[in-house]
Amino acid sequence: MTVFGKIACGFALGLGLLFLPGGGNAASNGSRIVIPPRAPGSVLCDYRGCFGFGREQWYRRPGQPIPNPPPSAGGRNRFDTPGIVIPPRNNYVPPKTDYRAPVDSRIRRHQIWCAQRYRTYNPGTNLYTTLRNGFQPCRSPYD
Repeated sequence: MTVFGKIACGFALGLGLLFLPGGGNAASNGSRIVIPPRAPGSVLCDYRGCFGFGREQWYRRPGQPIPNPPPSAGGRNRFDTPGIVIPPRNNYVPPKTDYRAPVDSRIRRHQIWCAQRYRTYNPGTNLYTTLRNGFQPCRSPYD
């Protein structure tokens, strides 16, 4: 069959179906998808959150408590009653404000004397740098 013959055959078949009793309405009346309404108080939870149906519909993100617990939970909301209760702490003590470590005054005076006398003095090692002999320990009158 040629292309023209196929087109003519399809056109004739379409006209024939159009003039059948009720055939014209069949093409315009698409099948309807009917979603039955949910039972009042039912809750649907998935990875997107929980959806509630009934007199008022609601949505909660994952991790948020459900406003009215579903009947399957026995009437209690598991998010509102945690298993661990931490009592409030009533014995608060403010932190110390003075953290100065006790320092022997002799050692402190020794470090001040050495730092004033030698520019390269390091109080952590008690050494200063010389030009010819490298590092030397500092000896003060407070030793």
